[in-house]
Amino acid sequence: MIEQGVIFNSQGKQLIAIEHLPSSAITSVASNQQQPKKGLIIVVGGPQTRVGSHRLFVYLARALAKKGITVFRFDYSGAGDSEGEVSSFTEIQHDLDAAIQTFKSRHSDITELALWGLCDAASAILLYLNDHPAEEKIKQLFLINPWVRQAETQAQIYLRSYYIKRLMSRGFWRKLFSGKVKAQVAFTEINQFHQQGKVNNKLHLEDNFVTKMLQGLDKFTGQSHVILSGNDLTADEFKLLVKSNKHWRQIMASATITQQVISQADHTFSQQHKKKQLIAFTVSTLIK
Repeated sequence: MIEQGVIFNSQGKQLIAIEHLPSSAITSVASNQQQPKKGLIIVVGGPQTRVGSHRLFVYLARALAKKGITVFRFDYSGAGDSEGEVSSFTEIQHDLDAAIQTFKSRHSDITELALWGLCDAASAILLYLNDHPAEEKIKQLFLINPWVRQAETQAQIYLRSYYIKRLMSRGFWRKLFSGKVKAQVAFTEINQFHQQGKVNNKLHLEDNFVTKMLQGLDKFTGQSHVILSGNDLTADEFKLLVKSNKHWRQIMASATITQQVISQADHTFSQQHKKKQLIAFTVSTLIK
């Protein structure tokens, strides 16, 4: 395996990437030449860099390269070592397109490309595919804990996953009666989230990134793998969106979309054995 730096351009800005080349990409093996050559681009979510939380992206890239898959991980505008102002996930589609075109030009022999993103990077991937549905080399998506934050779903998740647990906790009541928790503040917050959660969960077609994510997922004709952490509010919010919105339910029921939950994993898979589960799933899926 060889790891090397790559500099490429996106709208006049210099972006920095690390490319992981497996040995099969350096010395061709005749028996493998009829097999489809695969590559993966890791899309970074904010406020991370191409290294990833707990070096997740580094471990993932190296594990894939050892199995013969070329990997490309990069910093988008303003992040890490790349030039420009810091961009949000709704504004990095030009950078993602530049990364894809750079990867394709450097590896024209790769016939199957996958995109992998955690949190708002997963959201950015779907936003990109909504605008670029004709990228025929992209065959697979790995969408980990997609970010679908909306006021009403956020409110419902906080009520269900946070405040209800607090109300069931003896520690909360001890703090309440001892004055360490202000009752009026606590119950005002609960009421505010309750009112927000009652808002009808409609997807508005105008300027709603969650709707555009749905459209991108619907337009994609390859295989999508949605991977959710079992101990994560972002994952819980995605599950609530699918459960409460018929459009998302219909799309997620497609035969080309799979969903898997890694139990007890947190948002960034900080526990070593949970990180290994996520990496193992990605590797085994790609090398099939």
